[in-house]
Amino acid sequence: MIQCFVKKRYEPPFGITRMPRLFSVSRTDEKASAHPRVMHAHDDLVEVVLVRGGESRYYVGGTAYTARRGGLFIFNSGVVHDEPSGPDCPVATVSLALGELAVPGLRENALIADEACPMCCLSEAQTVRLERLYDTLFDELTAGNDDGAHPLLLAVLGLVEQFRAAAAGGQPDGSSEIGQHIKAYIDAHFAEAFSLQQMAQALHSSPYHLAHVCKQATGYSPLRYVLRRRIGEAQTLLITTDLPITQIAAQVGYNDPSHFTTQFAKAVGMSPRAFRRTYVYHK
Repeated sequence: MIQCFVKKRYEPPFGITRMPRLFSVSRTDEKASAHPRVMHAHDDLVEVVLVRGGESRYYVGGTAYTARRGGLFIFNSGVVHDEPSGPDCPVATVSLALGELAVPGLRENALIADEACPMCCLSEAQTVRLERLYDTLFDELTAGNDDGAHPLLLAVLGLVEQFRAAAAGGQPDGSSEIGQHIKAYIDAHFAEAFSLQQMAQALHSSPYHLAHVCKQATGYSPLRYVLRRRIGEAQTLLITTDLPITQIAAQVGYNDPSHFTTQFAKAVGMSPRAFRRTYVYHK
C-alpha cells in the first residue's frame, strides 16, 4: 500500500470568498475550430481557456498572443478577446466560464488583475494534469452531474492558480531578446522586399537559427510572419481608407495586384474587395 498524506489545510483557490457559479464547460477539437469564435466579451463571466493543440494567435485587449498547446488564457469579464481559427489555423481547446466570482482585491468577476498578463505557458506535464481535470469536469456535466461539477471547478482553479504562480517568474517561449529583435525587424520592413539571408545578416545570425527563434517567438516562420503582417496591414487600410486596392497592394509589399489578391483570399477567406464591402459600413 502507498499512502499519501495531506500536508496543509485547504484554502480556496485565489482566496475566493464564496463559491462561484460554473456556467459552462466547452471542448472544441481542431476540426470544429473551422468555425471560429470571433471578437467578443462577456459582461458577467470569466473564461479560462486551455489550448490542447493546433496553433493560432489570440488577441486580448488588442494585444496578440501565440496560442498553441499548453497556452493557458484567462479572460476577465468585460475584456474583449478574439480567438481566430479556421482551416489554416485549427485550434483545439477546453474552456470553462464562471460567474458570481469574488476574489479579494479584484473587481467582481475578475480572476486576475486587469493589468496582468492573461496568458501563461504550461509545461507538457502541467498541460496533461489540467487537461485531465477539464475532461473529467466535462464528462460529469454531460452525464448530468451538475452537483459534482462545482468541486471539480475548485480543483481546476487550484491548478490554474499553482501553474500561473510557477510560470510568473519565467518567460514564455519566444520572449528572448533575439526573438524581440526579429519581430521588430519584420515589423519595420515587412512591406519591403528582403530575403531570409538579408535579415539574418542584419541581425548577425544564421538563417537557420533565425528561422528557429522566429518560430519560437511568433509561432510562425519568418516568411509566414511577413505574410501575416502584410495581410493584416492590408485589412487595416481596406477598412480605414478609400485607397484603391492596387495602391494598398503596393503599400504592403506586393507589386503584382493579382498575387496580392490571391494571398489575401488564402489568408482571409475572401477577396480584398469582398472584405472591404463586408466590413465597411456604408450609410
